[in-house]
Amino acid sequence: MQDTFSYLLVAPDAVRRGWCGWILSGAVARTGLELAWAGLVEESEGRAALLVFRGEDAPAKLAAAVGSGEIPGTLSAMLGVNMVSAPAPGSDIGGALLDFAKRQAGVSPQPGDSSAERSLVLIKPDNFAYPGIRPGAVLDVFARAGLPLVAMKVHHMSAEEGMEFYGPVLDALTERFGAEKGRDHWESIVEFMSGSRPSALSESERKNPGTAKILALVFEGREAVAKIRTILGPTDPAKAPPGTIRREFGTNIMVNAAHASDSAENARREIGIVKVFDNSLKGFVESAGFAA
Repeated sequence: MQDTFSYLLVAPDAVRRGWCGWILSGAVARTGLELAWAGLVEESEGRAALLVFRGEDAPAKLAAAVGSGEIPGTLSAMLGVNMVSAPAPGSDIGGALLDFAKRQAGVSPQPGDSSAERSLVLIKPDNFAYPGIRPGAVLDVFARAGLPLVAMKVHHMSAEEGMEFYGPVLDALTERFGAEKGRDHWESIVEFMSGSRPSALSESERKNPGTAKILALVFEGREAVAKIRTILGPTDPAKAPPGTIRREFGTNIMVNAAHASDSAENARREIGIVKVFDNSLKGFVESAGFAA
C-alpha cells in the first residue's frame, strides 16, 4: 500500500506545557508512523506545533490515536480534549496543510528579550534508527528546562553541512590523534550525522541532503544554553549523571543521543548551518507527492 500523510496539531496550551515530546512518542507508539515534517504555526491562542507523519493508512491511524476523551488510552483521554487533534480520514489533508503554511510561525533573527539566549538542540540519527518513542522521549526530557520552543525542523544534514558544523572539532581531533587518525574520527562523526563520509563523495554530492534524519529544535530564554546543557549531560554517556539525556539514551561518545550548543555564540553559528528557520511547510507539501 502506498504511503499516505496526515498530521497532529498540538494546541498552544500543550506546547506551553512542554507536552510536544510526549505527544510525539504517544503518536508513534500507537501508529508506527514516521515523522516527516515538524514546525510551529500561528493559532488564535498562540503558537501550535504541527507534526506531519507518513506511512500506511496514516489518516485513520492518527485519528484513532487521538480518539476522544471517552475512549481510554487515546491521546485525548490522557491529555484532555482539544490538546491535540488530527484530521478525519478522507479529508483534504494536503489542502489543510497548505492552509497551515499560510500561518507558519516566523522566527526573528534574535530573541525578543535582550536578556534571553537561544540554544540549538539536535536529536541525533540514532533515535530514528526505526520508528519508536525515542525522539519524543528525548524532547520530553529537554522540556524539563521549562524553556519556550521557538523552532522545530526535521532535517537531513548534508555532508557539507556536517563538515561546517563539526569543523571546529577537526583541529581538536587532529591534535589528539594525529592528522590521519584525527581526520578519520572526524569523518566518522560527519558520516553518523549525515549518512555519508565526505571523502567518499564528490564536491557536488556533499551538498545533497543526507540519508540520516535529525530533529532540530531551538529553545529560548534566560540561561538557555546552561539549562539545556545540564539536562543533556557530558559527552561520554558513561560519565553522565542519571536522568540526563546522554546517560539515559546515549551509547558512546559519538552515538550519544543529542547535541546542544555550548554557548550562545555557537548556537547562532549552528542555527545558521542547519537553517532551522528555513523550514517551508508549503515547499514540503508541494514536493511530497501527497496522497490523502
